Amino acid sequence: MDFRFALSLVWPAVYDANRLGIGCMRNCVDDLLILRRFDLYGRPARAPVIRSVIWSPPAPGWIKVNTDGAALSSPGVGGCGGVFRNCRAFVKGCFAVPLGQVFAFEAELLAASMAINFAWQNGWHRIWLESDSSYVVQLLSSRSKQVPWRIRQAWQRCIYQISMMEFQVSHIFREGNQVADALFKHALGLEVDSWWATSPSFCSFLVGNDCMGRESFRFS
Repeated sequence: MDFRFALSLVWPAVYDANRLGIGCMRNCVDDLLILRRFDLYGRPARAPVIRSVIWSPPAPGWIKVNTDGAALSSPGVGGCGGVFRNCRAFVKGCFAVPLGQVFAFEAELLAASMAINFAWQNGWHRIWLESDSSYVVQLLSSRSKQVPWRIRQAWQRCIYQISMMEFQVSHIFREGNQVADALFKHALGLEVDSWWATSPSFCSFLVGNDCMGRESFRFS
């Protein structure tokens, strides 16, 4: 095939592909220079939005508990954890609980219900629960009992307990929930439930960061 004839076929196809393309490119400088030689500009990826995320302590007289839970697959081996802190960001207690085979959303719900039960047992009746699961926040805000039957009993107990408390719930991004995340990951390697009256050594650094108000960043 004649070289010029080949180019006459290739160039229209390249321009059509550039005009119809719906994806975003993630190219290096060399790739971009080549595209410029073809008089093509592509569609660059959107610049990330950077958000500052900071954990904040509760008001005096309140206890704030951050929870997290997940499973390694769907379903898979799961665990949950949570940390209770007062208005000075001092740790009042932490828990890490292995859950066996669960779905990720079940682990999140069980983390919240266990946190409320621990608070109830310790006589903490002014509780602010914070989770990185919008699903958990929505169910607790609406006091909904529409959960899977396997965890319904624990969830109904949770709803009753918060009805007898001064209670509030809020969402936090994962970057601000790092202590609870470390506790949940620790739970995956446990065989029995664990409770600490103070911060365990494997997450004390993260607790210190929160206590100092150190910010994390979320890219989206």
